[in-house]
Amino acid sequence: MAVIANTILVVRRIAELQRRRQMLVERQERVRRSLPEWAFTPLQLVGMSAEEIRATMNELARAEDEAGLSEMEQEIERIDRQIEDLENSLLATPARSLDAIQAILELAVSRFREQTATDPDDVFYDYGDARILFLLERATGDLRALLAEHERAAS
Repeated sequence: MAVIANTILVVRRIAELQRRRQMLVERQERVRRSLPEWAFTPLQLVGMSAEEIRATMNELARAEDEAGLSEMEQEIERIDRQIEDLENSLLATPARSLDAIQAILELAVSRFREQTATDPDDVFYDYGDARILFLLERATGDLRALLAEHERAAS
């Protein structure tokens, strides 16, 4: 029973870390959008001397540091390492219950969903990937329904 609980707790911890990471990424994007207009001039560097480019890039780095983007990036990297460590522990320990299998499957599906475009109009859309995602979501839903039915029958 301890392995079952540990697996589910690890999956929950990963989900919590992913939520924190997503909040940091969104905050980082908001801060980037609020940087002064000159911070975006590296996109318009055509015709600048090497020294002007270096100066502009230094100013951009300084503005990002002052806005706290470096600390946010470090925190995101730290969370990514924690998530990877926890996922490695899940990979090293076999699931011993249907609940643990369901938790791991839902974790994998949510990660795959984040990375897979499902809109055919999206430039990154891939029919095969989207199809696999839909199959995994179907299997996850079926497993969830079976487990809920089993719990109702057991009560």
